[in-house]
Amino acid sequence: MRTDLDRIVAHLCAIEDAVAERTEPLAWGTAVFHGRVPWVREVNMVRVEAAVTRLSAGDIAFAAEERFPQAPAIEVLHEPTGAALAPAFAAAGWQVSRHLLMALERPPPDPAAATAATVAEVSPDDVWPLREEWMRSEPWGADDAVAAMLRWERHRAELTGARAFCAHVDERPVSMCLLLSTPHATEVERVYTTPAHRAGGLAHAVVARAARDAAHQLTFLFTDAHGAAQHLYARLGFRRAWVVYRFSGARRPADGIGASDRAQGSLPPALR
Repeated sequence: MRTDLDRIVAHLCAIEDAVAERTEPLAWGTAVFHGRVPWVREVNMVRVEAAVTRLSAGDIAFAAEERFPQAPAIEVLHEPTGAALAPAFAAAGWQVSRHLLMALERPPPDPAAATAATVAEVSPDDVWPLREEWMRSEPWGADDAVAAMLRWERHRAELTGARAFCAHVDERPVSMCLLLSTPHATEVERVYTTPAHRAGGLAHAVVARAARDAAHQLTFLFTDAHGAAQHLYARLGFRRAWVVYRFSGARRPADGIGASDRAQGSLPPALR
């Protein structure tokens, strides 16, 4: 019998694979490629999809560096496997991040109870200015990168049938989220409030409205496992379900030397 976690993992794989330019099956997962936005690791990475015994950090690192030599990235969807691999990746200098998966376990509260602002479903086109504002606050938020990322996100929204929810103050969009649905589950994502309107209950209201519109399907979201947002989501009825691990190698210049030119023995000792 499939568990809720099985359905969530199937949803994540379905979304990533639908957006990717191509995928490559691996013995323990999938490599996902999207050359138009090479810096977006969620669609340019090696994904470990199941618990696999005898799979070493070195094997996974080599697979990632061979396929993505300039920005190797790994996503581990099985929490115990990720937790077991994390020390080796950290010792080898890879960035280790933990992403908390929270599933909705009770109906969310009335959005109107959190704010007097108008919260409604809108066209995804209406929230791209907020998404652009968010992108420009990122370290990579130069004009060319933001423009390419917006094109990709528009394409992604069209492919996945994303729905958008937005709070307005004085007829201006100030808080947003997207809702992605597959036959497996529904995901709330891209939760953002413009800085001038934070701490006013807007994110609470927007997420509550989106979750109420999820048609009673299994609903979940991701947040930083060490961040404060998880407490907001807990008040909305979401509970801790799982942790997804992501390992990011250092970005390298495009020097024409791929990982295929390196022997696995050249990996740091911690990953051998």
